[in-house]
Amino acid sequence: MANSVYDSRLIGLLEELVSIESYSGDEATVQDRIAHWFASHGITAEIEEVDGGLKNVVVEIRGNGDGQTLWIGGHCDTVGIASGWTREPHAPRIEDNRLYGLGTMDMKAGLAAAMETVRDLHGRRAEWSGRLIFSALADEEAYSRGANAFIRKDRGIDAAIMCEPHFEDVVIGSMGKINLRVEVKGRSAHGSRPEQGVNAVIEAARLLVAIDGLERFSHPDFGRASHCVLDVAAGDGRYEIRVPDTCTFTINWHFMPGETVDGAVTLIEGLVARLNSQACFSVTVREPRYESFLLERDHPFVSGFADAYRSVLGKEPDLAFGRGVSDANIFSGRAGIPTILFGPGGANMHAGDEWVDLDQLHLARDLYIDFAIRFLKSSHERPMP
Repeated sequence: MANSVYDSRLIGLLEELVSIESYSGDEATVQDRIAHWFASHGITAEIEEVDGGLKNVVVEIRGNGDGQTLWIGGHCDTVGIASGWTREPHAPRIEDNRLYGLGTMDMKAGLAAAMETVRDLHGRRAEWSGRLIFSALADEEAYSRGANAFIRKDRGIDAAIMCEPHFEDVVIGSMGKINLRVEVKGRSAHGSRPEQGVNAVIEAARLLVAIDGLERFSHPDFGRASHCVLDVAAGDGRYEIRVPDTCTFTINWHFMPGETVDGAVTLIEGLVARLNSQACFSVTVREPRYESFLLERDHPFVSGFADAYRSVLGKEPDLAFGRGVSDANIFSGRAGIPTILFGPGGANMHAGDEWVDLDQLHLARDLYIDFAIRFLKSSHERPMP
């Protein structure tokens, strides 16, 4: 795709979104701008409250009659400014078919393409049936409060496209992730008489060694699950000659389809039981929490999107499994909404000089429109399970 055929309206929208700071938990300004953009095109945008005083922007348009409901969108927040920037992060700049700026790739390009998709289908409502819902979600880079608030309401969504930067691969499943917090309570004693106490640090260390030796579940197609101890804390920082009676640590626990959150807790509790420790252990699940999910390759949504992919991009899609987590885990893993991840990519996500490929930006927008029309036209003919 050459510069001469770039859509200035699409690029201008992306540049505007990138120019607005929208760090996780502080997205109000960009959300207001997104709502105003829809209003300027005669489309009503609703502001929905989210935990912590945050908000989502939600748009719903209807076609010609009843039918299926397709969701499209993603998060509007970004990480903070990393080191290594040689350009102004919020002054978008085009060089060699790339648009540089914080959040271009992750994922304001996908969001802009989704917004343009809604605008296009709004003008073609006679051509399709059912509903198209768009959302700009808050807080994905932190606790996914936006996505969790959105799914609390049953909106009758049949399928969802999360416009994350997956262009060469279409992600149809992903690992899950939780934080397991382990609290160990021992018994204090004078440090010169350690045998009179129960050292919570030592007992925690015994459990940590057992956790380190775990042979995790291995998925036949996607490999072995993983975990990582993130922190260990004991005492209050004061110098005292006493046996520590408390110790806590956090495990970042990734799990494959076939594993569950409850299963992770049960596994750690089983290790505790085998220690025969005099200490008391408690294992709790902390937010953020992302269930794993996996769509079948022959699912009608997946095969329909693959048809659109071939039509627009002229090649077979790589149907992939993602080892990271996103709001798609909330939609599909928690709410049961069939969800794929596809959107324009680039490089340097969460790093200096982030950029998005402008060819992919336009092709993603074209694919969204093509698939949405196919999916929503089929509403009366082929109900999706």
